Amino acid sequence: MLRKTTVMVYTKEDFNSRVGSVSKKSARRGKNAFVTRIDNNGVVVVKAKRRGLQFPVKGFGLMVLGFFCFKALMLSANGPEAYSDRLTILKNGTMIEAMGARVLAVDPVTQFIADQAGPLFR
Repeated sequence: MLRKTTVMVYTKEDFNSRVGSVSKKSARRGKNAFVTRIDNNGVVVVKAKRRGLQFPVKGFGLMVLGFFCFKALMLSANGPEAYSDRLTILKNGTMIEAMGARVLAVDPVTQFIADQAGPLFR
């Protein structure tokens, strides 16, 4: 009986395409994404580092600071009386408007920023 065998032939283009895909994957993961160690047998072993939870702390902090600055800007531009009148209208509205009024209420951080920015509007 004759057996049919398959011969794998790799060309230079196949090799270059495989090297290119590996390079893209490693570039996407970053510079320090791999750990190299020498095994007991003297073999160099390369393993990918586990990726932890990556939360953009700086971006979140800047977003919160921007929100407080926006509230302070509205407070200092409209004045405390007009701002509290608008919050009262929101509190008497729908449930979503009442939650918005609670979030937009004047707090110590907003008051401090408004006091600092107040002279800019007067």
